[in-house]
Amino acid sequence: MAEELITKQEAAAQVRQMGRMMAALYYHLSREMADTVGKEKAKEIIGKAIWALGKERGEQQKGKVLAAGYEHIPQNYGKLPDLPSLGWDMEKAEQAENDTHVKITYCPFAEVWQEKDFAELGRLYCYIDQAKYQEFHPDSNMVTLKNVLDGDAYCEMVCRNKSLDSK
Repeated sequence: MAEELITKQEAAAQVRQMGRMMAALYYHLSREMADTVGKEKAKEIIGKAIWALGKERGEQQKGKVLAAGYEHIPQNYGKLPDLPSLGWDMEKAEQAENDTHVKITYCPFAEVWQEKDFAELGRLYCYIDQAKYQEFHPDSNMVTLKNVLDGDAYCEMVCRNKSLDSK
């Protein structure tokens, strides 16, 4: 079978398509859950599930980062990507506090949830970032500064070191 190459633009479109499909799945599962057990109970269940997924991903990322020889510090979480580099539009924040300070101007998940007027339950998914970083390193404090599902123009987050924040 001959190798077929696609452009970066086509690859990004495919990743976005998959992201939109996963966001739609989350939407339907969450909506069904809310209709079945009530919104508040659904929020509790969804929150637990997202936190568990985040912890699993944080533990996996910790293993990858340590295996690559990086020091186990909160800021090294992103030394190896844990998300596709295509599909989301991400850049360093304009006045970055550190290497983890990012601005996300496009997220396929948020796009779907905004289209479906689903920001409240969709926003619960975003807590995966806090769970990932906390599991990666207990001194991690991933802070969401802005989120499109909260009405901001873009998402912005930074990982701060808890011990440095408390001084």
